[in-house]
Amino acid sequence: MHRGFLLCAVCYALCAMCCVLISPPSWAASQHPSIDAEPSLRAPSRIPGRSVSASQFPGNATIITADDIQRSGAATIQEVIASAEGVAVLDTGGHGLGSDSSLSLRGVANNSRTNALVLVDGVRQNRITGDEVHWQSLPVGQVERIEIIRGGGGTTYGEGALSGVINIFTKHDSAKPLDAEAGVEFGSFGWQKYSVAARGRSRRLTYGTSYTRNLLTGYREYSAARTTTVTSHGGIEVARGIRASVNVLHSENTNSSPGGLTPAQAEARRRQAVQSRVLIFEDEIDQVSADLVLGPWQGVTWLINGYWRQWTADSRRSGLFTLTPSRGLNLRSMSESRGPHLANALISGIELSDDKASTGVRGGTRVDESNRFGYGLYLEDTLTLWDRLSLVGGFRYDRFRFEEDIVAFDALFNEVNYVGTLTFEGKSPKIGLTYAALPEALWVYGSFSRPFKAPNIDDFASRSSEFRGNVALRPQQANTYEIGARGAAGPWRANAAWFVMTTKDEILFVQGIPSNPFIFQNQNFDTQRFGIELAAGIEEARWHTHLTYTYADAEFRKGQFAGNTFPGTPAHLGNINVGISPVAGLWVDLDWQIAEHFFRINDVANLFPADGFNVLNLTLAYNLPEAFGRRFGGAKGRAYLKFQNLANNEYSAFQASNGSNFSTGAGENPMPPFSVRWGLHVDY
Repeated sequence: MHRGFLLCAVCYALCAMCCVLISPPSWAASQHPSIDAEPSLRAPSRIPGRSVSASQFPGNATIITADDIQRSGAATIQEVIASAEGVAVLDTGGHGLGSDSSLSLRGVANNSRTNALVLVDGVRQNRITGDEVHWQSLPVGQVERIEIIRGGGGTTYGEGALSGVINIFTKHDSAKPLDAEAGVEFGSFGWQKYSVAARGRSRRLTYGTSYTRNLLTGYREYSAARTTTVTSHGGIEVARGIRASVNVLHSENTNSSPGGLTPAQAEARRRQAVQSRVLIFEDEIDQVSADLVLGPWQGVTWLINGYWRQWTADSRRSGLFTLTPSRGLNLRSMSESRGPHLANALISGIELSDDKASTGVRGGTRVDESNRFGYGLYLEDTLTLWDRLSLVGGFRYDRFRFEEDIVAFDALFNEVNYVGTLTFEGKSPKIGLTYAALPEALWVYGSFSRPFKAPNIDDFASRSSEFRGNVALRPQQANTYEIGARGAAGPWRANAAWFVMTTKDEILFVQGIPSNPFIFQNQNFDTQRFGIELAAGIEEARWHTHLTYTYADAEFRKGQFAGNTFPGTPAHLGNINVGISPVAGLWVDLDWQIAEHFFRINDVANLFPADGFNVLNLTLAYNLPEAFGRRFGGAKGRAYLKFQNLANNEYSAFQASNGSNFSTGAGENPMPPFSVRWGLHVDY
């Protein structure tokens, strides 16, 4: 099946490129409102209100707007970004609420972690214990924009951006004194969602707040979940060129995990839970960030940013708890100048961070303590000549000091109470160029970068007798090469990228140590990935179509697993979306997703191929007529109905083994069969 999809993807992309080249360069934004005539990226500047031209960026980046999110009918952020090239979401339970769901970019996957750096309003979301991102705390309806920067394009973000950066911007204010919205949604397996928000702008003030509540009974036994998230924003223009703002997020989540099934158990009864592995998690997140933007004054803009974040996680049944407070201070600047044939943008910054993790069992006698202090310095310059050639060069230096008091194991696998200091540093250069081969129609680019990622606390520490820590781990650093092209003409968009990523000392959780083959431990490996990413689409007034395809070949380069495929990495990922508006206001969208050819997570020996899967979804959306709005004070309404897994396929996205069999550590998490969601959203 994946070969047919590959052929379809290549033909589609070639046709799109040809149409781009033969079509006159027209940016008809009024006819195609979801296409930005001059798309820009906010993420590279890292300063609110400042951006860089997407056409000058030497890498593959995706911009997802609030309109795109609404049209998709997605219930979660993972569902939104899963259709982008290079993104693999291996959900453990459907509805995006699986506590162990894995999200990876470009085949960089390690168990249940998120191996991309994720930020919300500039604040890191990856927990320092194991890089987890609590996706449940981020309501998709309150997202204004998502930017995905793949590979080394996110080098200026520093530690953690090994495979790229996912930047999420929430809705803060509006152009009017008051805008309000409300939504309600119901669905199969007890799905409920309620949301309300109000935002506005009055002279120098901006303000906004939102409330979202999710409830789920769940497809499987013991898979219920509930989440409540509140966000607030306040901003003031103190004087011309001086603006201050504060963003606040509070989220509470209770989530049940039914445990992974063996293939035999899944075949016998897919909805059952493994009683011995049922867990109930309670998570609470508080986050505050403040920005002071100065400028632009004579082309220079400054940002002073500070944040505080705390994630408290409890397991009711096991008593295990984790407390991870984080705080940081950042100073950034952007200097822009422009002449008749030359433009320059210089971005620089200093970042300070202080993270802590306390992990233990309620009522226990021991608590593992970890403190991480770090700083980063970066500089990146973009020089543009004649609006056609852009040259990018940059460098970032990171240094982290871990002060540890944890249960770990030494080089001979003896259990020790490790008390000491670990230091890691990363030196990350970046160079790139972009050339407008056909002005406003075709751009080509190439880049090299060396992103860096330090070990996290779960890599060091031991949580049980089966999982042993490793304080001898080395940091990960990847040489990333990328070339690509993107084109645009009228309603058409297309891009293609080829990448190679060689990683030294990549950290992977594997089974087998010299003294005991049934013990798991994190170890360093040298790996290599290469692949292609294709995307193409057309946006007309009454119809649209989009296609993405990713091929990723991830292998071990050295050691006992040399030549083996990296587990948990689908070689083929694809998405096709076709939408049509048969009558005014009504849209019918068909979406097909596919993941093929990969091995189960933890299966470094490549003994257990995972089952590929494909999912077909159908969305019906109707924008209520103006008469409805006039009756309710000018409101705009949208009703929608989404059929998920239309073909009623039985599949599991998250599939694991223990490396040698399916008895211990194995996990197969059946996804829901055919299901339905429907709802109503009203803007005032």
